[in-house]
Amino acid sequence: MLFRILDPQTKANQFWRDFDRLNDELTRSILDDQFGSSSHFPPVNVYTKEDEALVTCLLPGVDIDQIDINVKDHILSIHGKKKMEELAEGTEVHRREIFNGEFHRRLELPFRVNQDQVSAKYVNGVLNIHLPRREEDKPKKVSISLG
Repeated sequence: MLFRILDPQTKANQFWRDFDRLNDELTRSILDDQFGSSSHFPPVNVYTKEDEALVTCLLPGVDIDQIDINVKDHILSIHGKKKMEELAEGTEVHRREIFNGEFHRRLELPFRVNQDQVSAKYVNGVLNIHLPRREEDKPKKVSISLG
């Protein structure tokens, strides 16, 4: 019986993995509600090329004037506030999964950014941040001489 629980192919092992995942989600949810953490909002994608990075953030329902973007060296900070939707009097909330409140994301990029050339566009709740790499941080091709 012990072998079956430890065997990764068994349903018993899958049960414990699912249990651990559920426990993690529950703990995170309780801490987020209690302490106002927003470590998972906004969701982001980070794409890099040799000379630039692109960060895409999903910010549905956030007003553009409620978003702050800061860049220093290789750190990108996105800060803002998503307003709570107003509910009609007598409305009872049965489930709330959509984030409301202040948020702050801090992303470490793999290179330093040219702060003067950073640009951002916000269209239909999607924020795209273009982050060019500093010239001195770009890879340099080294020529090889004979003998």
